[in-house]
Amino acid sequence: MRPKITKFPINFESLIHLTKLVYKNKSPLRIFHNFFLKSVVIEGKTIDLGSGNHSSYYKFLNLKDAKIYSADQNIQNKDNHYLIDLEKKLDLSNEDFDTVILFNVIEHIENYKLLLTEINRILKKNGKLELFVPFMFRYHEDPKDIFRPTHYYIASLLEKAGFEVNTFLVGVGPIKIISEIILKYLKINFLRTFFLIFLLLIDRIINFFSKDHINYYCGIHCSCVKK
Repeated sequence: MRPKITKFPINFESLIHLTKLVYKNKSPLRIFHNFFLKSVVIEGKTIDLGSGNHSSYYKFLNLKDAKIYSADQNIQNKDNHYLIDLEKKLDLSNEDFDTVILFNVIEHIENYKLLLTEINRILKKNGKLELFVPFMFRYHEDPKDIFRPTHYYIASLLEKAGFEVNTFLVGVGPIKIISEIILKYLKINFLRTFFLIFLLLIDRIINFFSKDHINYYCGIHCSCVKK
C-alpha cells in the first residue's frame, strides 16, 4: 500500500500549534508529528515502550478511556511503569495489551526485528501498534543511534512481524527537512517562529511545482493492527 502524505496546513489552528511548540523548543519534526497525532486514537490497556520522560505527545493524542503504562530500562519509582530491556524478549504476558505506542524508539534498537515480533505477541487480537520513526533527522544517541528505515522498509518489517500497516509520511517536502537543520541553530524564539512559517510557505510553493517532493520527508508514522 502506498504511503499517505500528511499535510501541515497554514491556518490559525496550525500556526498557534507551531508557535506554542517553538517556544517549548520542540523541533520541526516534533511539531509536524504532534499536529498529526491529533487524529490518532489510543484506546484500552496501553503500553508506551521506551517512553522514558518523553511523553509530552499525550496532550495531542485522543486518549479516550486508555489506561497507559510506560516501559523503559532506566526509569524507576514511577507509577504504572515497567522496567524492560527492549533489546531482549519482553517480560510481559501474551495478548495482554490493546495498544502499543512506539515513538522515536526503534531507531535506537539493534534487535528491532525481535522487538516488533514481541510487540505482536503482547497485543490482543486486532490490537493496535502506533509507531513513529524519524527518517531525515540528525544522529542522536539514546544511548545509541542505529538506523533510519525508509517507509518501504519499516512497512515491510511490520508486515513480516504480523501486522496490517497504514503508513503516513510526516513533514513532507525538501524545505521542511532544511527547517529541521536551520532551527536548531536559531536561539531566539520569535525568529525561530517567523523563520519556520516563512520556510513552510516556501515549501508549499516548491511542492506545487516539484514532481519528487514526496521523496523528502522528516519521519514515518505507522498505524498497525495485529493480524
